[in-house]
Amino acid sequence: MTDARFTDDETRTDRFHHRSALLWGLIGLITPLLLVFLFAVFYGPGFDPASNDPYWAVFFGVMLFGLVALCLWLLRRRPVVMTVGPEGILLPIAFSSPLPWSDIHRIRRVRSPSSLTGARDWLIIDPSPGVLAPLRLPVWRRLELWFQRKHGVRVPLHGLDADGDLVVRSVERFRPVTEARD
Repeated sequence: MTDARFTDDETRTDRFHHRSALLWGLIGLITPLLLVFLFAVFYGPGFDPASNDPYWAVFFGVMLFGLVALCLWLLRRRPVVMTVGPEGILLPIAFSSPLPWSDIHRIRRVRSPSSLTGARDWLIIDPSPGVLAPLRLPVWRRLELWFQRKHGVRVPLHGLDADGDLVVRSVERFRPVTEARD
């Protein structure tokens, strides 16, 4: 008789999302620019009709509004950044299909010390020699092989909404993760 927890652990699929604080920070940075832009348009000295100023103003206004709208849409949709399951690891922004566990040579966790940007925590997936991860964007094969051999596939654990240890435990159900210092 098999243990239900063990069976559930092998078939469970974990999904991890972007950290929403990053999107709120972007909205907090872009919104004041949009407000300053609107203030300048309505209360500024005006535009010279003979120049291209009105067209540039509309362009920049639409771009700022579009960035705020994109961040709000991402907050509402909460797209999946990484999926860990029995079929492999899926990074929808990078892979067109899951990278099977059998095609993974090793998985490393690299923690960078605290710096100006804060501590960084990376999960680096190294595909087996000769195996190309099914990338979403087609690139030149030699460039792709060189980049994956040199750098692997990097997942920023510091940008996910889950604790890095939780993500590593989820991956370790299928493959061991080695710890490395940067």
